[in-house]
Amino acid sequence: MRSNHNPSRRNLRYSTLDALFATPWALVSLPGSFLMAGMLSSLFAVGPFWFGIIAAMPALGNALQIFLIPFTARFMKVRDLTLGQCWLNAGLWLSGLTGIAFLPTDNPQVAGWFFAILFCLASISLSLLGLGWMAWIGDFVPSKIRGRYMGRRNRISNIGALGFMLLSLFLLHWMEASRTAYMILIGLALAARIVSIMVQHLIVSPDPSGGAIASANWARDIKDLLAHKSLLRFILFGSVVGFWIAFLGAVAPLYALKELGVTPAAFTSYSIVATIAGALFVPIWGQLIDKHGARPVIMISLITWRAVDFGWVLITPQSLHWMYALWTSGGIMATGYLLGSFTLLLKLIPKQGRTAGISLNLTATSIAAAIAPVLAGIILSKAQSFSWDIILTYRSVIAIGLAGCIGSAFILIGTHEPETHPTRNNIQGAMRTLRLLTVTQGLAFVSNATMVVRRRRKE
Repeated sequence: MRSNHNPSRRNLRYSTLDALFATPWALVSLPGSFLMAGMLSSLFAVGPFWFGIIAAMPALGNALQIFLIPFTARFMKVRDLTLGQCWLNAGLWLSGLTGIAFLPTDNPQVAGWFFAILFCLASISLSLLGLGWMAWIGDFVPSKIRGRYMGRRNRISNIGALGFMLLSLFLLHWMEASRTAYMILIGLALAARIVSIMVQHLIVSPDPSGGAIASANWARDIKDLLAHKSLLRFILFGSVVGFWIAFLGAVAPLYALKELGVTPAAFTSYSIVATIAGALFVPIWGQLIDKHGARPVIMISLITWRAVDFGWVLITPQSLHWMYALWTSGGIMATGYLLGSFTLLLKLIPKQGRTAGISLNLTATSIAAAIAPVLAGIILSKAQSFSWDIILTYRSVIAIGLAGCIGSAFILIGTHEPETHPTRNNIQGAMRTLRLLTVTQGLAFVSNATMVVRRRRKE
């Protein structure tokens, strides 16, 4: 009997090892990450307009996948799609690393064009491999252990993330955020990613092809989703809040690095603090979602997250130590928002249209998220050309973005959440539980700070 489980166990070990090696690359491949934001802003000085364009590329890639998947699905199964796009993405970044070595640091226009093209091509590849991977991992991870396994996998990948962040902090400080420092970090992340892809090749799922990525009736699957009103309301919410989050994501790093005088090393340390804080509070958010539902958790965490972030409009170069408090709060609340959003989305999508539902949600929210950073870049560029008070401009657009995020939370009012007891699905109950857990649990939850398995409770 034991030998029957060996292939599955090997697959799970390989997938965990893949996650460990792939995490640094995941941090490098997004323009808004601590590493890329610092390099684009401080080393190549691309400016707000180009930073907005570059920051929009991942969302643009996600928006295009709904049109690319039906075409791709005709020729490739899940495993081939995932591995093929992984190698393509790694090749694009290897070319990008070569370009970064020779890219002039005193020509923001050339740097802007270079990174916009690089992130555009890499983001399209990334969106396709992401969808392929989600479908493939569902094929070789047994459903009865999926929650526990993904929790363990998440914990190990977090170790890789924190290790890479600490290394980045050391190198950026020691080498004064030079081109060499960034190239070493990107090169290490890319080398680790190549190792992770080679590990993926060792995974042998029950269906060697991983199955089809989409059904033959893709258009009908998308159309059928229009009958699910709660899902459409959630997609509307995700699009609106995604717009404002992406808007702030394009503004805040520039404000911190350019106007407040935050160094790339300090910016990395803020990210480390937020990551640790978020990981510690995952069990609390999981218990709240389990007891009161995902909808109130999303509203509480989003409103609290952005209300505290109004501290951004008060911080000065002399009070940067308060950034640690803001990023700690942001890490905690953003984790609750993300975990709640993922849970609610899976509840609302009909089982027979899971891939189509994820794709539709990703496309709608990504279109909004692609527009936002471009708009932010245009506003900040106009402010510079019109000689507006740049500090006041940054503070104003940050305040508008935060208010937009808070207002968007109320779109969820009236959303029906399946599989949640109606008498428990309320904000007041969730807030009481959150206060109680914060006081009574101390740090006892550190040992199991992972993805939380949802268990059925006996009534």
